[in-house]
Amino acid sequence: MNPSIQRWRAARIQSDRLFALLDPSALYDRPIAERHRVIFYLGHLEAFEWNLLRGERKAFDAAFDQLFAFGIDPVGGDLPSDQPSDWPKAEEVHRYNCRVRETLDAADHSELLVNVAIEHRLMHAETLAYMLHQLPLEKKRRPEPAAREMAGPPRISGMVVVP
Repeated sequence: MNPSIQRWRAARIQSDRLFALLDPSALYDRPIAERHRVIFYLGHLEAFEWNLLRGERKAFDAAFDQLFAFGIDPVGGDLPSDQPSDWPKAEEVHRYNCRVRETLDAADHSELLVNVAIEHRLMHAETLAYMLHQLPLEKKRRPEPAAREMAGPPRISGMVVVP
């Protein structure tokens, strides 16, 4: 498999794990006043990739393509005033995301554009990490323990002389 595609899938796993840390009710929270609600980022990652990589494919949800490309911007430079009810239901966003992934995964893409998608997703993973840090503990779930692969035998601790 193409190394860029492997890195893209790994970046997806990383962002998916961040969203999995949330209680579902937290999707509509705005942990940082100047940022979008968390639900925006759930749709934004796939919408960005769809808009970047779809080529000549017709939109299957132009409204989501636009909403999650830009969000609901504040008027007149004020802080955002949108309400949770202004956003689609999480199930709709998950369906959109699945369709985007299925469609994009079945196609070939420019390595350069895949690298742009990876960089964008990882940048927002960082944003999400510090946003989630601002949420109260009751809005977070314990992460599932990840299986760890050993790259070799365990290392033995000890002093190392560095000249």
